[in-house]
Amino acid sequence: MEIPTKKGQEELPVHRTLFTASIEHAPVGICMVDNGALIYANDSYAKLVGYEAEEIRRSKTGFLELVHPDDRLLAVPLISEPEGGRQVPVRIRKLHKNGQSIYTEIHPSTVLVNGKKIQYCTVIDISEQMKIQLQLQETREEMNALLTNSSDAVFSLDEHGRFTTVNPQYESLTGYTKDELIQMAFVTLIDPGDLQSALDRFDDAKRGISGSADLRIIRKDGDKISVNVAHFPVKMNGLLIGTYGIARDTSVQTAAVPQLEEFAYADPVTGLLSRKLFEDRLEQTIRFSRDGRLPFAVLSMNLNQFRRINDSYGHQLGDDLLVLVAARIRGHLRLTDTLSRFAGDEFTLILPETPQEEALRLIRFILDGMREPFVVNGHSVALTASIGVAFSGGGGENAQDMIRHANTAMDHSKKLRTDAYTVYTEEMDLRTSYKLQIQRDLETAAAKNELELFYQPIMSLKTGKLTAMEALIRWKHPRLGYVPPADFIPVAEECGLILPIGIWVLQTACRQAKKWQASGADLFKVAVNVSTKQLQQPYFAEHVLSVMKEAELEPARIELEITESVLLDDVHAIKESLLKLKEAGICISIDDFGTGYTSLNYLREYPFDKVKIDRAFIEDINRDLNGKRIASAIISLAHSLHMDVVAEGIENELQYKYLLGENCNEGQGYYFSRPLPADSLTGLLNRP
Repeated sequence: MEIPTKKGQEELPVHRTLFTASIEHAPVGICMVDNGALIYANDSYAKLVGYEAEEIRRSKTGFLELVHPDDRLLAVPLISEPEGGRQVPVRIRKLHKNGQSIYTEIHPSTVLVNGKKIQYCTVIDISEQMKIQLQLQETREEMNALLTNSSDAVFSLDEHGRFTTVNPQYESLTGYTKDELIQMAFVTLIDPGDLQSALDRFDDAKRGISGSADLRIIRKDGDKISVNVAHFPVKMNGLLIGTYGIARDTSVQTAAVPQLEEFAYADPVTGLLSRKLFEDRLEQTIRFSRDGRLPFAVLSMNLNQFRRINDSYGHQLGDDLLVLVAARIRGHLRLTDTLSRFAGDEFTLILPETPQEEALRLIRFILDGMREPFVVNGHSVALTASIGVAFSGGGGENAQDMIRHANTAMDHSKKLRTDAYTVYTEEMDLRTSYKLQIQRDLETAAAKNELELFYQPIMSLKTGKLTAMEALIRWKHPRLGYVPPADFIPVAEECGLILPIGIWVLQTACRQAKKWQASGADLFKVAVNVSTKQLQQPYFAEHVLSVMKEAELEPARIELEITESVLLDDVHAIKESLLKLKEAGICISIDDFGTGYTSLNYLREYPFDKVKIDRAFIEDINRDLNGKRIASAIISLAHSLHMDVVAEGIENELQYKYLLGENCNEGQGYYFSRPLPADSLTGLLNRP
């Protein structure tokens, strides 16, 4: 290495300043990653993801946290040292602060900083480029889906009238194979008497005009059949490149009428259209929409309390109620709208030629109408509905996708509350896909030793001594790295995995508490969070005591934390379980107090020893006087009920001193320590 001269040494700060400025203000995003965390981001990178650069640097946000869930596997090599020493550009979607996806191309490299290898990434926004590519891809997929999945005979022609693609139904209609039809002129199939009409329609298509014609064609076996052919122009980047058509055999139309009538009103209860005819209507609506760019909406509506009503009053009243519901919905619809009963308590609607605002206004009318009680056989029945709506215009639509999108949105409505509507967005499918991946991998996470517990100290604010450790579950995914608990805990609760995971957490925490006790550590508790489903299990209290006995741990060394939402379900059984645990000597805390639906009466009725103030109220201490007043009020209330108070999320000295002055008993947060693995807490345990 060459030693700089005195002049060179004087120039180094200047060069370093120029180099730093060039990175800071570079037109492309630049970031540095150390052990999966962002340690540097320039202004362009911060702007790309919607943050301030200083905000990213200060928080050391995980690199994968700003990557779309479905692309995190692709992004893992960006933050890992390459095996062969060579790193290649990767295209992934980044996540903006507002939740939107941004297509990026990332060029990684490894640099040495103070002798340590750091990942250096150049991030280029390619959203516009990808938008064009996706539009082209959607056009191709739309055509392929139409050809492959349509029950009709579909074909496409080039500008000279030669077949370029045909689907199996068209082969069956004409008797020719695909290989025979390709490059054959369509006029070869036309009956001479209809040739001029067919040529006129083809000329219309070449001028960009859609239409249809009744023609006779000659099959390969010489038979003549009558068909109705609808034709549509095919454009790419504004240029006409051909036409495609849909041919229907009308020679058997008369024979099919009775069959159509049979399933048109197949629902014996409401008299509404069947699912099959609804899907046919929707396919027609989609085709007309593409032709004239006419907006439409598909609604999926579910009756929230219908099962309970059926069980309480009987199926006959339930059927009569469905008839009244159908009539009330129809009262809000136009003659052109389509209403169907899909199954059970689920209705679907098509609103053709309907702008979004008009559709949403109609949905609100329907929901308002459902709030008025129904009078059925002398009974007044209250009912609410959840509605999901999917709008046209997303590209690549088909009937099944539109119905699925509306159902997905409806499911989101049911999760929000029992009387709401939700508009479908693509992010819902992405979240569903990510959740399915999480659920699949979570099933084997414990067996593969991917789960671990971190512990966050809880300190006495007055003495500064350690009083408890809160056990916090972490999942180190082999490909995604650490998956945020907010991503996998709700999934575990939905699919029932929270029960075996809860057992694992309790067993692991008890064993660790016993290890600390055996090492001579001062007496402190280990706090474990308990879910609603765990508390609802028969003999939950007995199971907890059995786990502690197996670990040879005294009940006084364990604290169970219960969230507010738990108190809303099966009150008697939960209260009985908590009383058994309390009598055994286990400490019971109510967690995240103030964020849910807790009645103050619950604090008096349930056997709580502690109240944990949610971090949101602690944050407000820094902001305004009301934040301080709320925290003080909770502390006073808990003390008046002879309960200790723990403040969550203490991050600075101002919060600590204020809470100490208000006689808050305990606190936890980054001001004291972040959550750490058990092995990393030795120093804290030995602190006098």
